Amino acid sequence: MTPPEHLDRFLTDTGLGDAATFTAVRGGDEDAVIRHFGGDPDTARPMALDDLSSHYDRDLVLVSRSGPATVVVENGYQGSREEVLRPLSRLGRTASAFWNVNAVSRLSLAEDGLISSALDMVVLDDPYGARPDAWDPLLDGLAFGVEAPGWGEGLVAVERATGARFDEAWARGPHRAVEITPVPEYVLGQGFDDSPLLGQEPFAGYLAELGPALLDRMRRHALDLALTHAGLREHPLAPAALAPPPPARQRTRLRAELTAASDTALARSHALRAEEAEDFAPEWERPSHLAFRQAIVLDVLARCAAAHSPTSTSGLPDILSSLVTAMTGDGERVEEFWMVDRLHRAALRRA
Repeated sequence: MTPPEHLDRFLTDTGLGDAATFTAVRGGDEDAVIRHFGGDPDTARPMALDDLSSHYDRDLVLVSRSGPATVVVENGYQGSREEVLRPLSRLGRTASAFWNVNAVSRLSLAEDGLISSALDMVVLDDPYGARPDAWDPLLDGLAFGVEAPGWGEGLVAVERATGARFDEAWARGPHRAVEITPVPEYVLGQGFDDSPLLGQEPFAGYLAELGPALLDRMRRHALDLALTHAGLREHPLAPAALAPPPPARQRTRLRAELTAASDTALARSHALRAEEAEDFAPEWERPSHLAFRQAIVLDVLARCAAAHSPTSTSGLPDILSSLVTAMTGDGERVEEFWMVDRLHRAALRRA
């Protein structure tokens, strides 16, 4: 394996230390890999790896061979997307390491058409995928986290997963530069596109008529799930927030009352958290977490009361991104919420 410290120096020297994605496909054919990235192999031209960082404003990838793997290097993030990784993994085991200037990062492993495991290289606590622990044996001895000096550890992980070698011989070897057109996003994506919920209403109807006309209906559905999950169905202020819009003065008072209720729930959450055992698990079953969920949902209701005016034609504001932190845990209600969230995102893309 190439030492991580060597790879950190390599990234600095090539100008790729701030933002890049390295993707490797074990055994993948170069032309097929290029097509899966949205490029035409017939348009490829030679380019030195050192020159890539000067083309940060273009959708450009460099493609080459390294040992048994085809390697793709880019300034962008296409190699971190499941729309690229999943098809690539049908050519051979695929791994990618992505990071940007804001320290957003992702280490992904894909096999047989699925994302096996993906995780943040700064905070490794929450991997996801078909086999979330699939990275574990490949990360032994690697120092990830806030204190890591660079992203070289991620490249070592990609080497281990695919057999690629990011050594000097590869870096100075031939690379093919190709302009790409990013491949379209999946409507739903892994874990959602084969869900049995899609055979039930209202989800089947959402999918059949997917578009901006459904956004308000989806937002109300998501909020209804969140109210139940937070134990707020019987809260006296909830019906008023969602009822036909009252006059402006009453809406202002209602918003203030909901905001105050949210603040009270948040303070109760902090007080409960201070008394709970540190090893309380799972996190979402803490009494303090229920109060935290209530604070979030009450704050969302306050936003709805403020935005839901008699002259509004768009219905509820986009509240799903705020509700996601309240929908932790397991169960049918949580599963339904995340399906609504995915369908809502897809409908927004069609707006």
